[in-house]
Amino acid sequence: MEVASRTDKGLVRAVNEDSIVVVPDHGLAVLADGMGGLNAGEVASHLAVETVAKELLRRMARGEEPIDGAVLEAAIRTANGAILRAMELDAACSGMATTIAALVARGPRVYFAHLGDSRIYRLTQQQIECVTTDHSMIQELVDQGLFFSLKEARNAGVPNNVLTRGLGVEESVQVDVGEARVAAGDIYLLCSDGLTNMVNDEDIHQAVVAAAGDLNQAADRLVQMALQAGGLDNVSLILARPRR
Repeated sequence: MEVASRTDKGLVRAVNEDSIVVVPDHGLAVLADGMGGLNAGEVASHLAVETVAKELLRRMARGEEPIDGAVLEAAIRTANGAILRAMELDAACSGMATTIAALVARGPRVYFAHLGDSRIYRLTQQQIECVTTDHSMIQELVDQGLFFSLKEARNAGVPNNVLTRGLGVEESVQVDVGEARVAAGDIYLLCSDGLTNMVNDEDIHQAVVAAAGDLNQAADRLVQMALQAGGLDNVSLILARPRR
């Protein structure tokens, strides 16, 4: 898997609470965003991505196939337990939590999973498709039909950062898992809301297409766009192009 990843503190936050892990040779990409306003968000996000990566790489090293959505979900549940144990052992970590978005490419298929409002997109030359649904209060209000769109809800004053799921919140977590067949040229984008709150989907798509396949150029441009729009939060992203 070809990968380009970036993480930036942004222009307002004092600390970068985002964490990323990429292991291109094993088709693995993991991103987490420590929940703003909670203690030790950066600790939670780092623990989340490291635990998920460790669990998956351990299985791969042992030849424990298949590595699929169920395995990805189990690794995320393990990360949740690790975060909860860390809070029990260190009072300074009390209340920490994080989102997570993870992807693993295995042969002809891609498996992905997430919690919170860190997103995963599939991009082609023609379109951008968000393959995850935010676990947030504002998204739930839109899903219930109380607002036509996220933009309308935000304009009505609904806060954008109240999450309904995350790692470290409860002992039991509900993980959303999906999969897709690898198609030539498909690019997957994992990102924190520091990108999507600053740059709309169509502009993200145009920036990636304009890079003409150069993932590093696209990644640099996306971070630049988020900062130019205000850089109100940490900005992290992974661009991944699976190879069959």
